[in-house]
Amino acid sequence: MKRFALFAIVIAALLVASCASPPPPKVEKPTMSKENTVEIIDDQYHKTREVPDWIFMDASEINKAPEYKDFYVFKASQTGKDIDGLKLWVRGFLVSSDMARVVSTRVKDTFTGAAAGDKDKLESYMEEVVKSVSESQFSGARAKMEYWWQIRKANADGSITDTYEYHVLYTIDKKQVDDAIRRALDEAANRVKPVTKDEQTARDRVKKAMEDEGL
Repeated sequence: MKRFALFAIVIAALLVASCASPPPPKVEKPTMSKENTVEIIDDQYHKTREVPDWIFMDASEINKAPEYKDFYVFKASQTGKDIDGLKLWVRGFLVSSDMARVVSTRVKDTFTGAAAGDKDKLESYMEEVVKSVSESQFSGARAKMEYWWQIRKANADGSITDTYEYHVLYTIDKKQVDDAIRRALDEAANRVKPVTKDEQTARDRVKKAMEDEGL
């Protein structure tokens, strides 16, 4: 009986000690940093309409639409503090200066795909074609759609930056571009003569692919 009483006293003491222990530390919800978060604060429609789908689409995807079957589609964009200045810059300068660069890049990609295993044989020829196209002057580009939004970005130092981003989708007649590419192929062929019959065959295959498939 005495042992039982002693055991009860020990248990009671342990319970009292447990109740007297400080509670575990409270787990706080982590604070999420707002650095680099972006908020759209205004846009062309003053946020009354959805952002147009073409903003998020690749130009080659847009080019598949029936209304563009006779054109090549391009996109250009620029950021700045003044929307009116951005429009003038993009539509007056960037579109025209960017055209040759975009065309030459597409030519190189198409060339590389068509060359397949003969790419090494055609490297010098391809460089001449791309160089010639990049120096071409393309006129007649037409802006078909435009869109702008104003975004607010939280910086690491706690400051806020408001910036306009202006996008324009423009087209150019396929024939004008295809003719320039055809001239570039012919000029390159005259400057860089094929060394072997196999190289000439590879050139002919690439030229046909470009004429059949376009950019």
